Amino acid sequence: MVTSGVTMWLAVLLVLVSSVSGFLFNFNQNQQQQEQKAPESFEDKYLNSECGGYLCPDTLECVPQPKDCPCPFPSSQLKCVLGHDQYVCISKPATHDDKLNAIYDDPIKGPKAKVKGMRDCGWVSEAYKDLV
Repeated sequence: MVTSGVTMWLAVLLVLVSSVSGFLFNFNQNQQQQEQKAPESFEDKYLNSECGGYLCPDTLECVPQPKDCPCPFPSSQLKCVLGHDQYVCISKPATHDDKLNAIYDDPIKGPKAKVKGMRDCGWVSEAYKDLV
């Protein structure tokens, strides 16, 4: 009787050891291998664009004209128009004044703002005209 109990105990132990070793050493074999495509490069996105207008180089937005391109980070940048359909994107001025922040966050008022002592689009315009 002792022999059959020992045999059963050895059989259970063998099953447990084989299960544990299978888990520890072969756990990746049961997972499906999926091919991952490399992300499309910026160049490929640019070249494969089906834009019928102007393709903005910074954002890959399709717009009617270059002057209509948005800034890459509109929540933290102002688009300052320089003239001759040129523009430059600048960081919004840092200020603790809630009224000024509201002006700079406004898509119409922000780019037109000219606040003394602030490097905003008004300052950029003067610098562009060599008045600073």
